Amino acid sequence: MRITAVRTIGWRQPAIPIHAGRFGGTQDIVLVEVEVEGGLVGQGTARAHGGQSGEGIAEAVVKSLKPLLVGQDAWSRQALWQRMVALEPAGYVPVFAISAVDVALWDLAGKATGQPIHRLLGSRHPRMRAYASSAHLPDAAAYVAEARGCVERGYTAYKVHPFGDPARDIELCRALREAVGPKVDLMLDPAKGYDRAGALRVGRVLDDLGFAWYEEPIAQADIAGHAELRAALDLPLAGAETVPGHVQAAAQFLRADALDLVLCDVYWKAGITGMLRTAALVEAWGLQVASHHAASPLMNVANLHVLCGATNADRVEVLVPEAGYEYGLRHYPRPDASGFLVPPDAPGLGVEVDRDFIERHTVFQR
Repeated sequence: MRITAVRTIGWRQPAIPIHAGRFGGTQDIVLVEVEVEGGLVGQGTARAHGGQSGEGIAEAVVKSLKPLLVGQDAWSRQALWQRMVALEPAGYVPVFAISAVDVALWDLAGKATGQPIHRLLGSRHPRMRAYASSAHLPDAAAYVAEARGCVERGYTAYKVHPFGDPARDIELCRALREAVGPKVDLMLDPAKGYDRAGALRVGRVLDDLGFAWYEEPIAQADIAGHAELRAALDLPLAGAETVPGHVQAAAQFLRADALDLVLCDVYWKAGITGMLRTAALVEAWGLQVASHHAASPLMNVANLHVLCGATNADRVEVLVPEAGYEYGLRHYPRPDASGFLVPPDAPGLGVEVDRDFIERHTVFQR
């Protein structure tokens, strides 16, 4: 199964709700396609960040990764992954480009064998409990209304991206717990927004409120701060979400006893191959990975395959309102009435890209 072509298509669309107030209001998505002899094609996507053009990602794929891939055996995913990630630390290639290519190679493997990726990985779980994850909302009443609506639709857990001010966030968390009751899991993700003192102050309240986890309250590189916070609180501390270095970075947090949950997805952890390595490391440490959204619908489907196929995770992140994060595919997995997501059972990723949508929004091809 020799690789014969690697190509990219970039399109531009309105920014997703969680980023809508930043970066100019639009985002670029890059579809990466890897083709093998006989015409079979595997796909992955990458999202440009900070309002940047997607051409930088496409350039990295076509100029830096394509020469490593064309002519190689697409079954040699581990060898190809090693060659690609060797270019990342020096800054030659962003992790997002590597992740999209790696997912495309796994998509190819599934299509070539007629199996969904979760089955290639072992089908550890037939389905995964979904947790709703908020955008940044204007006031506590908006969060409460959204949380209640999510519970009515079957979600049993809700994660809030709060205001970033400890005092306001404490009041928000109290209002949410009162609104949804004790049986709904609540999580708080301040997105690195507190200093150590503020994080401890909020964390003690979360302990009292019975929150399910506390996600990256302080700077992600502050491993010592995470370790101190973990020792001071009862609720699980989650982190290492976007820290550079994927599996190696996770190892540093684990050695320092700094986390209870390692955030994991196919986008920031260098593809399915990188996510599998991280998840195996975390499980060997006696801990779980926590699902982090994979930045685009296609990659979040890959996330679901890995979570169900090979991890000891027990839930998958779904950003709400769901429709604001659905683009570029013909159909989208949605939680059922019990709040569970089932991975697609068609070969590979098991989803079809929406060519009409992509063509209407295309800004470049390479």
